Amino acid sequence: MEEDIKNDDIKKEEEVPTNELEECKKKCDEYLNSWKRERADFLNYKRDEIEKIGLLARYTKEETLLKMFPILDSIYWAEKHVPDELKSHNWIEGFLQTKKQIDTFLQKEGIEKIEAMDKPYDPNVMEAVEEVDNKEMQPNMVVEEVQKGYMMDGKVLKPAKVKISK
Repeated sequence: MEEDIKNDDIKKEEEVPTNELEECKKKCDEYLNSWKRERADFLNYKRDEIEKIGLLARYTKEETLLKMFPILDSIYWAEKHVPDELKSHNWIEGFLQTKKQIDTFLQKEGIEKIEAMDKPYDPNVMEAVEEVDNKEMQPNMVVEEVQKGYMMDGKVLKPAKVKISK
């Protein structure tokens, strides 16, 4: 009798209508395609979130640097106004070493100084604060750099403040 039951089960399995089988295959394909779409959507979402985090990190870095630039301006101003007789003093040498360390740090972070001296005035990266008479230079040439300018990844963070020739 057990043999009869097994034979009946085998016959039932073999008797599955082809319509049901095709319907199952269609559902399987539909589920697989749906899963693939969801997977692609998830990967796109993940990529977008990573990009947003990168932009946020960059924005935070820029904001920190913008707050630091006035401090750097003071350091460069102090260096420019150190009397010649004090330049070999230990304290001044230490101060200038600190400035070099800050410059090195900025370079490692991808911050570039805008080179302005003896260059033609470029309003895209410079801000003219004064025009001066200078017969030795052509018009619109940078005569003096009042404050340094900085760029990061080709974007001007702070324009160089300069004096230009008339």
